[in-house]
Amino acid sequence: MENMGALLDKDRKVTRSLTKHRERRTQIQEQLAQFPRVQLANLPTPLEPLPRLTDALEGPQIFVKRDDLTGLAFGGNKTRQLEFVMAHALQAKPEVLVTGANIQSNWSRQATAAAVKMGIPIVLVLRNSDMQEIQGNVLLDLWMGAEVHFVNEPDMTRMQQHIDDMVAELRAQGKRAFKLDSWSPLTAIAYVNMMCELQAQCDAQNISPTRLWLAAAGPTQAGIVLGARLLDWNLRVTGVAPLRWTNAPMQDITADVANQAAEMLGADVRIAPSEIEDLDNYIGAGYAIPLREGLEAMRLAARTDALLLDPVYTSKAMAGLIDHVKRGELTRDDTVIFLHTGGSPANFAYRDALVGMSKL
Repeated sequence: MENMGALLDKDRKVTRSLTKHRERRTQIQEQLAQFPRVQLANLPTPLEPLPRLTDALEGPQIFVKRDDLTGLAFGGNKTRQLEFVMAHALQAKPEVLVTGANIQSNWSRQATAAAVKMGIPIVLVLRNSDMQEIQGNVLLDLWMGAEVHFVNEPDMTRMQQHIDDMVAELRAQGKRAFKLDSWSPLTAIAYVNMMCELQAQCDAQNISPTRLWLAAAGPTQAGIVLGARLLDWNLRVTGVAPLRWTNAPMQDITADVANQAAEMLGADVRIAPSEIEDLDNYIGAGYAIPLREGLEAMRLAARTDALLLDPVYTSKAMAGLIDHVKRGELTRDDTVIFLHTGGSPANFAYRDALVGMSKL
């Protein structure tokens, strides 16, 4: 009888917890519903177990949140963000959209696809300091009709100035040019929404994650950390940086975007930089340069659960996760959700590295 009583008490606690989760999610989703949004993504994206990778690492139980399957021109995390960013842009009735980043930018690919769906021309300003061939993401940009301008800029963090210059040039020509900002707090708000979706999936599948792991360079992690706070979800979020920003520490930048998003949501919370866990020791030789451990992680994920990562972002995040398992910082007591943010088309621009991966 005592055992039966303990089980009933446990069931009541679980029921109360699930009810609390639903109520809090409903409140947040009502706030999110106030923001204009265009439908671009196939949602919800799947939450799947990685049983063979879990066994291979002999560590935590690992699940993957498949935001590589959002569906817009090969998908990725930027599609969620563009639902909010594009809706905001449409209010300005632009004649042309402008954005950009690195030559293998996943943001630029998905922004181009969104612009095509909205029937608006788009101009991309892409960093190509190494004179890379037309392959991967940039090939898709051109295929979808983007007007692409390459700049020889060694510092990725200075690309925003080149994009702003292009906006100014187009406006000087009398065109209503609008910049699609990948760092808008709206991009973080999209990932507050994702956290509501993810928690509902965890509750439905009876998953109690202790960690969430992702490749992070700012807004996506900002939205996740803010979402966890708003949901009162005791979930440790670890980002793995693909580059180092030269204008400010990643933690400061991420916290600032999270706080701008919180203000837009009318939430009385503040995220301190000290609350942002962002690892910068898996970058390797530099941004968009494959890391040996990252290539090894790509091979392991592909050959255990057929999970295809990319050499720029997700491979380095997975390398960090694997390293933490090997060092005993992630154990069998943990349940980890790996957020797959996409990036698959970039693989085709890294043929030599991927061929070499098979020989590691």
